[in-house]
Formats: sequence, C-alpha cells, structure tokens
Amino acid sequence: MSRIFAVSKYIFRQSFRNRIMNVLIIFAVFAALFSLAVSELAQEAEVKMVVDFSLFAIELFAFLTVVLSMTIQIFEETELKTLMLVMVKPIKRSEYMLGKYAGVILTVLMNAAIMTAVMMIIIRLKGGDPWDIKILAAVSFSYLGICVLAAVALLLSTVSTTVPSWVIYITLVYALGHLTVHLKNLVDSSAGEAVRVVVDFIYYIVPNLELFNLNDKINAAAGLFAPGYLLLVLGYAALYITVSLTAACFIFDEKEF
Repeated sequence: MSRIFAVSKYIFRQSFRNRIMNVLIIFAVFAALFSLAVSELAQEAEVKMVVDFSLFAIELFAFLTVVLSMTIQIFEETELKTLMLVMVKPIKRSEYMLGKYAGVILTVLMNAAIMTAVMMIIIRLKGGDPWDIKILAAVSFSYLGICVLAAVALLLSTVSTTVPSWVIYITLVYALGHLTVHLKNLVDSSAGEAVRVVVDFIYYIVPNLELFNLNDKINAAAGLFAPGYLLLVLGYAALYITVSLTAACFIFDEKEF
C-alpha cells in the first residue's frame, strides 16, 4: 500500500508541475465564473443556469484533465523512458498501475473541487442554496463517472502503441459513453436486427456515462435520487472500475519492455 501511495503522490506532483495542467485549471475556474455571465441571460432561472453550465464544465474539464495527465505520463514512459527507472525499483507492476490510477483521479479531484467551490460561491451570490444535496450529488456522480473513464483510459494505455492513438481511443469512449444510450433507444424502435446487435455490443462494452449525469435529473422525479437508484449506479461504477483495473494490471504485467 505504501508503494501505491508513493506512485500516486509522484503522479499527482508531476501533473501539477506541468504548465499545461496549470493553464487547464485556470481555464476551468474561468469556465465556472463564465456561468455567472450566462445566468444573466435567464434571470428567471439564474441558479438553474449556473448549475447546468457549471456541471457541464466540471465534467468536460475533468475529462480534459484525465487526457492531459495520462498523456504526460505516457509520453514520459515511452519517450523519456522513465518507466525503466521505476521498474528497477522493488515495486510490483500492479502496484505501479494502481498508484498511477490513484494519482490521476486525485489530480481530477483537485480540479473538480476548485470548480465546485467556485460554483457554490456563485450559487450563493444568486440567492440559491449551495449545499443542496441534489447539486452535491450531481457533482459527486459526475466525478465518479470520470473515475470510471480514467480506469478505461489506463486500460487503453496498456494496449495503445502511440500517444495520438490513445487520445483518439479515449475521446471515442467518452463520446460513445454519452451517446450510446440514446442511440440504443433509437435503433430499438426503427433499425434492423444487425444494427441492433452492433449497437447493443457497443452499449454493453463502453461505459454508460449517462448514468452518472444527474444534471437533467435534479429537477425531475424524486425517484431518480432514491437510495436504490444511486446504489445501483455506485455498484455499476465499482464493477466497471474493478474489471478495467484488473485487466490493465494483467496486460501490463505480461508486457515486455
């Protein structure tokens, strides 16, 4: 456990030493502040506009944080050969991978926490309740969805041969994760059997990121925030993260350098 913590701390520090990551955080904060200006366009629903835009920005910049953080690590491992230095130390490959994952999601957590704090300040200024449990749940589950995506990103990094190909793969997973549920509903009612089989395969393989999108559910039926529903989503996330990390560790352990 101590070795996993050491790796995660190293990854976390490396992410924030990079100027690109610092610029991303600044843009993320400005995006949250921009919601203040956007809310002026809908004065009858200012708080809702702030929440909607902020939740969208938090997820988007959390995804970009994963991409940049992982890109930095992959580049250093493949081009600067830092992985060779790690492998000669008394650390298991699985511990290195788990530490790497922990470092990435900690980086995302810090970014998301900063943006959430800005959002809560703006909501307070607009006369809303920044401690509304539904808003906090929406932020938390958005972060959980990115944790799932980060696990998939780690898995893809073990099979990708280049940084550009990895970026393309993870971007495709992110897009499909939000679109497949809508695509499945569409083809179930109008498409042929062959198309349904393909869409179903993608639907069950790619993580369903829409499960973690509670933005549209904040003002919807109370049942969507029932403990049973939230526990189902938590179970889905735990299963997907466990399977992805297990597969990533297995592939990385068998890999030759």
